[in-house]
Amino acid sequence: MKQILSIIKYTLRQSIRNRVYYILVIFAAVLIFVAALLSVLGGAQPERILLDFGLTSIEFFALLLVIFSGVSLLLEEIESKTVYLMLIRPIPKWYYVIGRYLGLLASVYLAMMLMYAMHFGLLLIKGWQINPLYFLAVFSSMSKIAIIGSLAVFFSLFSTSQSSSLVFTIFLWILGHFGQELKFLTDKIQFIFAKIFIKAFYYLIPNLQYFNWRDYMDSNLNISYWFGVSIVYAILYSTLCLLLSIRLFNKKEF
Repeated sequence: MKQILSIIKYTLRQSIRNRVYYILVIFAAVLIFVAALLSVLGGAQPERILLDFGLTSIEFFALLLVIFSGVSLLLEEIESKTVYLMLIRPIPKWYYVIGRYLGLLASVYLAMMLMYAMHFGLLLIKGWQINPLYFLAVFSSMSKIAIIGSLAVFFSLFSTSQSSSLVFTIFLWILGHFGQELKFLTDKIQFIFAKIFIKAFYYLIPNLQYFNWRDYMDSNLNISYWFGVSIVYAILYSTLCLLLSIRLFNKKEF
């Protein structure tokens, strides 16, 4: 455990020193203040505008951060051979993959917490009545980040270039929000092979619609059931991606 923690700390320091990290945090902070400005001009529901725009902007920039950081996390070190400095230690290779992944999440979650604290403070200043579903929306966004982060790590090992890793990860991130549309398409298509292919693809891509809790903050959804389903789904999907990443990493020659 100490060895994994040392890798997590190393990754956290490396991510914080990355200029992309600061740029994304600054832009997200600016967007939150833009949301505050829009809420002033928003008429009858300024708190709702600030709430929706703030949650969306934080999640968007956190996803960009985890994607751009995740695809370069292992690939750059493999290409520059600096991975040897870590692997000369007598530790299993999977320690390295898990430690880098958890360090990536820690750095992104730190940025998210700073942005959420700013957003929450602005909401309170505007007179927003605290809704417990806000914290579920925050937790669900973090679960989404965990899934996309595991995909980014997987494609960084699966692909041979950062650009292709970025394309694959962003492609699945976008498709993950159209799960219901893909399911509807399989019901409408009559050609059996196309139906099987799209249905298999539907189960392979992450269903990120499980985590859009901000869309249901005013609904009568069965919260405890769907929240439990989303958390289990995030754990299982991330674990599967990490297992595949470890398998790919073990096959590489160092």
